[in-house]
Amino acid sequence: MKKGKRFLHKGQKKEQIKRTLVSRVDPINRFKHWYMGGISLFRGFFRVHAAKQTIAIILFILLAAFIMAAFYTNAGEFVVKVDRKMARDGFYLSEIPNFDERLITLHADALVDATNVSIYNIDEDVMDIDGEHHSDDVFAYTFYVKNLTGETKDYRYTLFIRNKTQGVEEAAWIMLFHNGKQEIFAKANKEGHPECQYSEFEFPFQEYALHPQEQQTMISNREPGYITQEVIDYHDFDSLDGIYQLQTVPFASEKTVCTGLRPDFEHDGMDKFTVVIWLEGEDPECVDAIIGGEIELAMSFTY
Repeated sequence: MKKGKRFLHKGQKKEQIKRTLVSRVDPINRFKHWYMGGISLFRGFFRVHAAKQTIAIILFILLAAFIMAAFYTNAGEFVVKVDRKMARDGFYLSEIPNFDERLITLHADALVDATNVSIYNIDEDVMDIDGEHHSDDVFAYTFYVKNLTGETKDYRYTLFIRNKTQGVEEAAWIMLFHNGKQEIFAKANKEGHPECQYSEFEFPFQEYALHPQEQQTMISNREPGYITQEVIDYHDFDSLDGIYQLQTVPFASEKTVCTGLRPDFEHDGMDKFTVVIWLEGEDPECVDAIIGGEIELAMSFTY
C-alpha cells in the first residue's frame, strides 16, 4: 500500500509558518538590538566626554580669572612681588607676621586726593601697624617676607616707580623701614643735590635712621650745607647756627627709588618692611603744577 501525502492540520500549519518567520526575523531583531545599544553607548560616551570638556573649560576659565586677579593691578596701587624662582624655592609675602596666607603678590590701595604735608605730620607708630594704614595724606603699608626654602639665602629688593604724571615724583618723599631701620628717599633737586629740609627742632624718626649722622646734621653760618637763600628767607632764619638739616637719599635713577641687598637671610627668618609716601610741602618742587598728578610705586624681590 502506497504512503499517502501527509496533510497538516490548519493550526499546526500556522504554528510552523510562525516558527519559520521568527527564525528568519530573529537575527534582524538581534542586530537591531545591538545597533540601538551601540548607538546608545556611543551617545552616552560623547555625553560624558562633552560634560568633561565643559568642566575642563570652566576650570580653565576660573584658573585664568584667578591668575588675572592675582597679577592685575588697578591704577595707583602699590604692588609687592617675589619673582618666580624665589616663589618656587619658598619665599613668601604676608601682611601679618603669622603668615596665615603665604602669598607671592601683595596689593595696597591707592591714596586718592592727597595734599602736601610735612614729615612732622606722619604718625609716630607708622611702622607698628600691619598692612595698609593710610592717613588722609600719607600712604603707609607694612608687610613681611619669609624664608621657607630650608637654606640661608641672600636676596635683593628694588623699590621703583611704575607710573608718574605731571611731575608729581619731584615732590614725593618715601621713607622705607626695613627691620626697624629707615631711610628717606627723594628725587635730587635741580642742582643735582639731595633734597633737604630745615628746622629749629630735631626731625622725627631719627632714632630709627639707618645712617643717623648722614640723615640729620646741624648746619651753621660757617657750614651752611645745601641751604639756599630762598629757603633762609622762607623760614626767616636770623642765623643758621643750631639749625637742623634733614638730608634725603636721592633716587637711584629716573625710575628706581632704591635697591638693597639682604645677606644671610636664614631659613624660617622673617623681614619686616614699611613703605611711607607723602608729598613733602617743604620741597621746592611741591607746586601747584603737580595738582592732579599721580605716582605709582612697586617693590620687587629677587636673588
